[in-house]
Amino acid sequence: MALAQTTSPAPLPGCTPLFDAAGMRAADAAAAARHSMPSVLLMERAGIAAARAILDAWPAAGAATVLVGPGNNGGDGMVVARHLFDAGWRVAVLAPGGRVAATGDAGVMAAVAGSLGLIAAPFEPRSPHLDGVVVDALLGTGATGAPRGPVADAIAWIAAHRGPVVALDAPSGVEAGSGRVPGAAVRADMTVTFHGDMVGLRVEPGRARAGRVVVADIGVPSAVRVEPAAWLAGAGAAAAVPAKAPAGDKYASGAVLVIAGSRGLTGAAVLAARATLRAGAGLAVLAAPAAVQPAVAAQLLEVMTAPLPDDDGRLAPASVGPALAQARRAGAVALGPGLGRGEPTTAAVEALIDALGLPLVIDADGLWHLGDRPERLRERPAATVITPHAGEAARLLGAERADVEAGRLDAARELAARSGAVVLLKGPGTIVAAPDGPPVVVEGGSPALATAGTGDVLTGVVAAALAKGLEPLVAAAAAAAAHARAGELAGRGDGTVASDVLEALPAALAGRAG
Repeated sequence: MALAQTTSPAPLPGCTPLFDAAGMRAADAAAAARHSMPSVLLMERAGIAAARAILDAWPAAGAATVLVGPGNNGGDGMVVARHLFDAGWRVAVLAPGGRVAATGDAGVMAAVAGSLGLIAAPFEPRSPHLDGVVVDALLGTGATGAPRGPVADAIAWIAAHRGPVVALDAPSGVEAGSGRVPGAAVRADMTVTFHGDMVGLRVEPGRARAGRVVVADIGVPSAVRVEPAAWLAGAGAAAAVPAKAPAGDKYASGAVLVIAGSRGLTGAAVLAARATLRAGAGLAVLAAPAAVQPAVAAQLLEVMTAPLPDDDGRLAPASVGPALAQARRAGAVALGPGLGRGEPTTAAVEALIDALGLPLVIDADGLWHLGDRPERLRERPAATVITPHAGEAARLLGAERADVEAGRLDAARELAARSGAVVLLKGPGTIVAAPDGPPVVVEGGSPALATAGTGDVLTGVVAAALAKGLEPLVAAAAAAAAHARAGELAGRGDGTVASDVLEALPAALAGRAG
């Protein structure tokens, strides 16, 4: 017995697979067809595992209300009700719309529970709340769209409950394959999901509804293998960033050119450049408009600086040639932090994107200059990583920010397909998507990262990883994992600033093993 096994290797260390509803259905079907394992046995084991998780988390609760739908999720709920009842708890079972056991397995479990007197009563919006735990066994993983009718009423009823809420498989109203929440949804304190972790429990906005996720082994044989829908990267993913070799020199450790800064926006350039070295690069050069180069040089000891011809303190077409000359000794380039806006700068950015034959990470104002034309990145002669937040991704896609935030996974995939680049969509549950293959969802991080400048730090970390020769998806995911861990280690709570995160990078990378 084991948790879900995959058909493909993890893209980088510290990753575990994430599945969608189709993958989990395929696993159940294979267990039945190839290994003669009755599906009702899997349901029994799922319910036992969930009941144990509830008893472990809230041993003194003593009471539960289980809301069951007519499908197999409701069957799981009937098993949970029975085992909590056997543990001495008071248990009530409610069925929205009065519908119970529309599948054979759910019917078996309803009959077993009924033999103990656990018969589902019709749910009413005014049904009394028992003290203790509420168990959501309404919809399961296959449901899509906004809940309606009695189920929506039941979700509202759960929201009014003051005690713990546990969801089975996925909170009702959360789309398990995408994390979308198209309408009312249960907000769980804990979600017990079966056999494999689910994409929708790790991607916002579903992630915020799932609470603590428990993945339960229900006995599917390890010989059953399923294609992952995505990968979940923890702090251990930073292990993909190679440490400096004992006999290596600064160029072997990775040389980075940062093209950044403009009048009034020098801090972003400084943070990005310093972050490359804190992330393990051996050499960094900051190429900045000549008007601001003295100001950035005064803030940098270890980073070399190069003045670029400018137009009123911002990049201009005349900047391109000297910038390309600086790129000759670099292994990767970071473009964008603090560049400012204006037509001359747009022309310079477009020329650099086309001419740079090195791995390139584009962020901040660099993305602004792309407008809603991510397709122009497809013609680049080398790998590209872009690092938008939701607002920047919306502009690139010609969409509304709210639409991106509602469907982060879909937005990252669409942007990767259109641009041909690896997309690092920043935010809670950062998503790293390539044009092909499963995306990577980065767990961890801290609300303290929601402060100005931390994105510039991340840009420097990605550039350092690219300069060390990592493939763009691996570089972006490993950098996001290290950055998330640095945010946790920065340790100043709401008063954390970007330079605190920057200084925590060595410690985050020192813990590469996770």
